[in-house]
Amino acid sequence: MYQAAVIIHVISAITWLGGMLFLVLVMLSLARKDMASEQPGPGLAMLKDAANRFLPVAWSAMMLLAVTGAYLAWEHWGIRPGVFFTNDSRFMHILQIKSGLFLFVLVSSLLHDFWLGPKILERLQRARAAGLPPPQSLGRRLVLMTARVNLLVVLTIVVLAVLLIRP
Repeated sequence: MYQAAVIIHVISAITWLGGMLFLVLVMLSLARKDMASEQPGPGLAMLKDAANRFLPVAWSAMMLLAVTGAYLAWEHWGIRPGVFFTNDSRFMHILQIKSGLFLFVLVSSLLHDFWLGPKILERLQRARAAGLPPPQSLGRRLVLMTARVNLLVVLTIVVLAVLLIRP
C-alpha cells in the first residue's frame, strides 16, 4: 500500500505542477501576445478554455496529494497530530513547512481559480469584444501575481519533498 500511495502522490504532484507550468509559461504568453496584437486572436479564449479544462484535473491532483500525504505521514512515518505539532526534529520541521505551504496554495488557488481568475478573464473578454485595450487593473495584476506565487510555492514544496527523503 505504501508504494501505491507514493506513486499516486508523485504522479499527482507531476500533474499539478506540469499543468501549472504549461498554463503560466505557454498559455499565458499566447494570451498576452493576443492582447498585444491589433487583430484579436484566439489566445485569450484558448487560455480560458485550457484553464477551465485543467481546473478539475488540478483540484483532483491537490486532493490526492492531501490524502496520500496524510496517509503516508500516518501509516509510514507514524506521525500523529500530537507528534506533528510537538516534535522538534529536522524532518518534522520540513514536513510542517511543506504542509503549511500546501495549505497556503490551497487557499490561494481557491481565490485564484474560482473568484479572481474568472472575474478578470470575463473583463478581458468584454474589453476585447468591445474593441478596447485590455484593462490594466489591480485585479489583473493580482491574478498574475497569485499564479506566479503559487507556482513558486509549489516548486518550493517539491524541493522540500526531496529534502524529506534525502537528508
